[in-house]
Amino acid sequence: MPRSVVPIAVVVTVALVVPAQTRGPDAALHFRVLAQTGIRLTDVAWTGTQLLYVENTTNTVWSAPPVGKPTARFASMPKQVEETRCRVSPGTHGWQPGLIFCHAPGNTIYRITADGSSVTVFAKLPETAISDGGLAFDTVGRFGYGLVAATGRSGSNAAKGGDVYAIAKSGSVRKVGHYDGPGGADEVEIAPATFGRAAGAALLTVDAAGTGRLVAVASSGKVTDVARLSDGPNPIAAIVATARRGADRAGLYLTDTLSRNVYFAPASDVLAYRNSVIVGSELKGLFWVIRPRGQSFEMRLLTTTLRGKHYNLEGMAYVAP
Repeated sequence: MPRSVVPIAVVVTVALVVPAQTRGPDAALHFRVLAQTGIRLTDVAWTGTQLLYVENTTNTVWSAPPVGKPTARFASMPKQVEETRCRVSPGTHGWQPGLIFCHAPGNTIYRITADGSSVTVFAKLPETAISDGGLAFDTVGRFGYGLVAATGRSGSNAAKGGDVYAIAKSGSVRKVGHYDGPGGADEVEIAPATFGRAAGAALLTVDAAGTGRLVAVASSGKVTDVARLSDGPNPIAAIVATARRGADRAGLYLTDTLSRNVYFAPASDVLAYRNSVIVGSELKGLFWVIRPRGQSFEMRLLTTTLRGKHYNLEGMAYVAP
C-alpha cells in the first residue's frame, strides 16, 4: 500500500524547570517475580487474555498465560541485533482488534495477526541507522490516533538523538520532528490527556550513558524536556485506563533482560498516580512518578522491593483494573 513521508521543517526546543524530586514512605512499588522465563526479554504486552514476551535479537515473540508461564512460541520476525518493541491494537479508530505491531531495530514496523500465524511488513521508517524500537499507540488523538514510533540509540553520550514518526492505519508515515541528544530514545509512551503542557505528547525515555531525560515531542514537532533523571531511563508506562483490562491481573509488568525475569507490581501500588507516568531506569532499577504541577512537572522517587545491584530493565506495560 502507498506510503508517504512528510517532514516538519521547524522544531522548537523548550526546557521546563522540574522541581526537586521528593520521596515518601508510602510511595512503594511492590514488585515480585511473576515468571523466570529463560528468555532474553526486551518487551512485554498484554492482549487481554495472555502475555506476549519479545526476545532480544532473535525477534521471537512468546506467549504466556496471565500467571506468566509456561511460554510458547507465538511468532517470529527476521533476526536482528538489538531491541524490538511490540504494541497490541486498541481496536478503536479503525484499528483492527487483536493485531500486534512491532518496531524492529532496522526501523521496519511488522504486523502480526492476533493468533500469531502471519507476520507481514506494515510500514518502513525512512532511516537506515539502528534504533531501539520505541513504539506506542496514540490513544489521546494528537497524532490522529495512529502509531507513534521513535528512532535513536540509547546508552551513549555520542548518540545524537533521533526522530519521531506518526503512522496511520493505512501504513503511511509522517515525520513529526527531531529530538536532540546526547543519547537516544529507548521507549515512547503517549502522555495522558491531562498531563499539563505535554498532554497527549509522545514521551521519550532518552538514555545517555548513565543519565537521561524524559522528553516530550508534540504533534507539531515541538520538543520539551520534562525531567532530568540520575540514571538512564528505559521502561515507561502511563497510568491511564487501558483498552484491555486485567481485573485481578491489573498492574505493572516489567521485563529484565539480565535475569530473564518478568516482574509484577499490583495496580493498588499505582492507582494514586492516575494520569501520571512512571519511569524506570535500566541499570539501577530506580523508579519515578512524574506528573504535572502548574506550568512544570513534579518528579517523585519511589521505593521498590527490587533489591538487586544489577539490572537490564527494558519493557513495562500497565494493565488497568
